[in-house]
Amino acid sequence: MSRLLIVHGTGGPRRSDDSVRREWISSIEDGLALAGYPAVAPDAALVNLDAPDRVPALGDGDPAAEAALLRRCWRAATFDAEAGAEPVGEDALAARLAWSRYFCGLTVEELTGTLRQVRAFAGGPAAGHPAVDDVRAALGPDTEIVIGHCLGGVAAALALADAGAAAPALITLGAPHPPVVGPPASGPATWVDLTDVQDTLLLATGTAPAGVTGRVSLDCDPRVRGARNYLASPEFGKVLGTLLETSPGG
Repeated sequence: MSRLLIVHGTGGPRRSDDSVRREWISSIEDGLALAGYPAVAPDAALVNLDAPDRVPALGDGDPAAEAALLRRCWRAATFDAEAGAEPVGEDALAARLAWSRYFCGLTVEELTGTLRQVRAFAGGPAAGHPAVDDVRAALGPDTEIVIGHCLGGVAAALALADAGAAAPALITLGAPHPPVVGPPASGPATWVDLTDVQDTLLLATGTAPAGVTGRVSLDCDPRVRGARNYLASPEFGKVLGTLLETSPGG
């Protein structure tokens, strides 16, 4: 069985498991090397929320809430050129926002679908989101570390929320966690949450998860499409390298 479980988030074009795995493994190797650890390809299982045959669970639409999140993303976004005045109308706003650095050329449909999925996670575990069930099903007896990017990080955190101290260690990267409802999570004993100072979704949602045992802020110029910019950073490499050394299989 695999020591690592990687949970690739969603928000960009559909991608095969092979494509996602190659990006993650090579990026993890780069991050470990930058942090001074051996760049060894980890043995990892995968949950790919961008799989071509996967149908996103979007939940019920709330036009007012979706429009408000879209406007918050606009205020938080960065652009390669002067953004100009806020476009009038949600379609025009989404079209311009799709060319911000973070959303990086998504179609309007992909961008608005991503924002709807962010809201679909807002109810927490009680929402019964299929991605949360997929993460739970992928956990094995030898899983020591779970790494989730963007909505993959949200799904991973929700999947481990009631697993207690025996749960695998958790690393979440650029994950727009939903607001906490009810008592604090009784999840993993080790949970490191990495956030970027330019991560548009994090700045727009403004949420901070309960149960986090370590927080790392970095500046890696993130993209919603892929996890590489987070993974191929010395900050991530240091976190993962430390966990690999101290985990039972280290």
